[in-house]
Amino acid sequence: MFEYWPTEFDPPPHRVVDPPAPVIVHIATAISQSAEHPANTIPLRVRAEGLALDLQVPGTLSAWARTTGGAWICRIQFRIPTGNGRGHLDVDQWCPAAAVRPCK
Repeated sequence: MFEYWPTEFDPPPHRVVDPPAPVIVHIATAISQSAEHPANTIPLRVRAEGLALDLQVPGTLSAWARTTGGAWICRIQFRIPTGNGRGHLDVDQWCPAAAVRPCK
């Protein structure tokens, strides 16, 4: 994963989590979103079949990386359900560290 990120200092500014660790993902923190519209102005079909970003869901943490500003980001895999719970979108992305917490 980090084969194209050469480092000279120790410890390196990245780390693979092996084995991957279970976490809880706060979707709204993991995914940046534009301003929301009031719920009563959104069509029912959109509320039912759109992605539900205001949830916390289980996920898997597989890596950490440090940014030039000193913050940590993490690579996580998780599932975003639709509003009606009938569908989902599988996601594998880098997110701010604040988007995850360990499973209890």
